[in-house]
Amino acid sequence: MEDKRKLLDQPLHGIYIPIALILFGTWIFSWSYMPYSIAFIAIVFSFRYYEAMKRRSSIDKNIWRDFELMDKTLIAPMTSIYRFKLNREDEILDIPTGHHLACCFIVDGKDEIRFYSPISNQFDAGFFDILVKHYERGKVTRRLAQVQVGQTVKFRGTVGTLNYSPGMAKEIGLIAGGTGITPILQVITRVITDLEDDTKLKLIYGNETERDILLKNEIDEIAAKYPNFDVHYTVTHPEPSWTGSKGYVTREMIEQYAPQISDDNMLFICGPPEMKRSLFAITQEMGWKKENIFCF
Repeated sequence: MEDKRKLLDQPLHGIYIPIALILFGTWIFSWSYMPYSIAFIAIVFSFRYYEAMKRRSSIDKNIWRDFELMDKTLIAPMTSIYRFKLNREDEILDIPTGHHLACCFIVDGKDEIRFYSPISNQFDAGFFDILVKHYERGKVTRRLAQVQVGQTVKFRGTVGTLNYSPGMAKEIGLIAGGTGITPILQVITRVITDLEDDTKLKLIYGNETERDILLKNEIDEIAAKYPNFDVHYTVTHPEPSWTGSKGYVTREMIEQYAPQISDDNMLFICGPPEMKRSLFAITQEMGWKKENIFCF
């Protein structure tokens, strides 16, 4: 059933029809009142325009806007979560699942742009979070690390080609490497917070060491609470006490921990470029169709 409660928020019902009725009524009653009607319409239209401008999204697809840093938290070696303030306390960053925000700094007179996937969910109001791994030679990450609480950073967006919808697959295999977990987390959050989405998710997450596994506690908590979500970890340089898989993500791991090859199932892959190229080739050799594989 169509929800009628927000009809007045639409231009047709909230502006055009009322204006037409006022002008028509004035014409029927007396032309002498037309200047007053026009003045009244101008006042009402200005107020509604002001309200609409206040409710507009903080993020613009084409215009760089400044966002104030509210907090930053070191969660792993050289990796932090940055929290940025939205324009309104009740605003929720509404972006398509698996899409990214563009971040810009001017470095040596040039615009340096990098893309980050927000990890905050659709219930987080007034802010958005991005997870960033810092690199010694990273032009943007070095500048981000220097930003202090209260200072601003330029963002715009969103950018992305994933068109996720509930039920687009029975099972989705999620393969992530390092900070490639961020858009994957968007997918996980979208599925587990939608009561009508019963998609089964199977995550294979690879990192260099156990300490590099980002948000492991949060991922393990999700796995414990949601029966339709499973996770398997692999690390390249394990400690003696490590009980998970060892080495890079392999064909054998995908065969064991990802969904079965089927037209009803999909694979989402995100990580370093070499990892994505390698796994895309491996999964096709296994029999996965191109249209059932999505690389971020």
